[in-house]
Amino acid sequence: MSSPTETRHERLHVRLSPTDDGLIRAAAQAADLSLTEFVLRAARASAAHTLAERDHVALDPETWERLDARVGMPGKRNAKVADLFARPAPSKG
Repeated sequence: MSSPTETRHERLHVRLSPTDDGLIRAAAQAADLSLTEFVLRAARASAAHTLAERDHVALDPETWERLDARVGMPGKRNAKVADLFARPAPSKG
């Protein structure tokens, strides 16, 4: 996120339908913000939410307990997978 003292140099060009343009301008005016500030705040919030979803998973306590119990279980040996990893890599002949 940009800092309050960071100078804005970059531009983002967006094509809008007349309906979207009117909606966004009306919302910016209702929020008493410039069009630029309104769009930036909305874009920042959406970007942060999208990126947070990729980094964090929220589980309710019951689901967490089931997942934790399952992850804590000992693994089972898979003979086919063990055989595959015992073979030399194809690039090594």
